[in-house]
Amino acid sequence: MDRVTSLLKALDLLGILAGHPKGLKAHELASMMNLARTTVLRVLNTLVEYGFVMKQGRCYVATRAFREWAMPQRYGWLKRRYRKLLESIAAQTGELVLLGTLEGTGVVHLDFVAADHAVRVAPAPWTHHNIRHNAIGKLILSQRKDLAEQWLQSEPEFDLELNEVRRSGIAWNREETVSGMVAMAVNGRWAVHSEPKIAVAWPLERFDEKRALEVADWIHERVKFTQKTASTRATS
Repeated sequence: MDRVTSLLKALDLLGILAGHPKGLKAHELASMMNLARTTVLRVLNTLVEYGFVMKQGRCYVATRAFREWAMPQRYGWLKRRYRKLLESIAAQTGELVLLGTLEGTGVVHLDFVAADHAVRVAPAPWTHHNIRHNAIGKLILSQRKDLAEQWLQSEPEFDLELNEVRRSGIAWNREETVSGMVAMAVNGRWAVHSEPKIAVAWPLERFDEKRALEVADWIHERVKFTQKTASTRATS
């Protein structure tokens, strides 16, 4: 199956699953699409890796990440959805907080909240940033091996760094793009590459690694609370 055909089959599968919120089994999907079960499973596994499908028991279900990815004017909607969370993180840390996502093979910042300091950095929104050295970019690369492959052969130490990112859920940019600045990135509401990431940036003179790790834990707990609240509202 060539890449174009695989893409069409993936879109077909997503279309079917979008209409069956309780999910379908692999053999049911294969029957509906008149394809071999092995072919359907190969495409489903790719969609699971992408974060658009998940397996619940024996059924495959379209994820919330997919449904939100398909929202009209997605970037504006994501800004509104994350704004209060960014503001709470900025209030907790007193530092610059950014919201970024994958676009093509780069990172685009969708929004930011800048703390009130005499010296501060205000990034330009909607601009592309290097995915290799950006903290948000590294977090995305840890979830997308296909995008990281171009560096892994020539930079074995980068493979080790990405393995640590996968283990910890935290990515770092230690003055790699801006001299005197350290940035830390963590996952947003869902730990898939298609979901926006959250970064906090410190000038070197205000950076403390122990404090930064505490901030990462605080963000993780805040995100879990936000998810739980959203789920409660959806079922009430």
